[in-house]
Amino acid sequence: MSTRATARPALDVLLSVAGLAVWAAHFTAIYALSAVACERGLTGRLLLGLPWVPALVGIATLVALAVLALVLRPALRAPGGPITEGGEAEPRFTRWFAGTTAVLAALAVVFQAVPVLILPGCG
Repeated sequence: MSTRATARPALDVLLSVAGLAVWAAHFTAIYALSAVACERGLTGRLLLGLPWVPALVGIATLVALAVLALVLRPALRAPGGPITEGGEAEPRFTRWFAGTTAVLAALAVVFQAVPVLILPGCG
């Protein structure tokens, strides 16, 4: 058995968790930014001519969506042959699950960013 054949299922399983990890990191980042801005009185400041909090939340959202696109990419590839020796997970299922998780995480990222982008902070 080659090294590539044994490493692939482990990577597929890690990609299944990656979508949720990116969503959680984005959630933490945007609400931490909002809390710091409210606490320090930074809501009126500008960054590149845009309000500080929405600009940073927009950047964080674009980064999260780009990472989720990278997680989704292996799921869209043509599936390889199944590797099921030793109780390993079925690669097609784990790739499908990673892709589904990445898509759902992308929807969650957008839904949690929109209120921060359109509503005034520190209400």
